Amino acid sequence: MNALQIDLVLAVAIWLAGFAVFGRFIAPRWKIWGKLIFYLGVAALLSVWLGHWSLIWIVGHPLLGIGGHIWWCRRHGISWLTCTPRDKYVELRPWTAGDGFGAEKGG
Repeated sequence: MNALQIDLVLAVAIWLAGFAVFGRFIAPRWKIWGKLIFYLGVAALLSVWLGHWSLIWIVGHPLLGIGGHIWWCRRHGISWLTCTPRDKYVELRPWTAGDGFGAEKGG
């Protein structure tokens, strides 16, 4: 395997792990493919140009996203892992309601 392949395999593994935990909160659903293509596209370009220095993006981008999500949820009194209470989460992020996220029960 060359450096690009290694970086992309790692990027896909990290993206899939993040999607397994947080993917149910991506709304609207069509954004999933856009987020994946953008993330992998930037990872591939950086890998070609910078070699394994692209790992700064591959690891850093998801970590910044998780950190921002945790900060925002705590600031608004919402559980960062379950996004509960759902009513408050949907009120603050109204675009989630149109995708069925607000209709989900449980937590």
